[in-house]
Amino acid sequence: MRKLMVVTAVAVSLALTSSAAFASSCPRVIKQGRDAAAKMKKDDPKVKAAVAKLDEAQKLHDGGKHGESMAKANEALADLGVKQ
Repeated sequence: MRKLMVVTAVAVSLALTSSAAFASSCPRVIKQGRDAAAKMKKDDPKVKAAVAKLDEAQKLHDGGKHGESMAKANEALADLGVKQ
């Protein structure tokens, strides 16, 4: 019984720390995309679409959907040609 409690406690702590680390990555990636877009032509349709994806990524992050936020932000970076 004690072993089960220890395993459960470790699993819960890993889940909480990994989501917190993942959550802190969203703003960094979004900022990286915004910085790259700022150096490009603002009226370029590709840049506009990427900025819209970054806006959506920010909304997802604010809503606690960090996995979806990272996916959308990485998609925007790829559209902008930014390598991580």
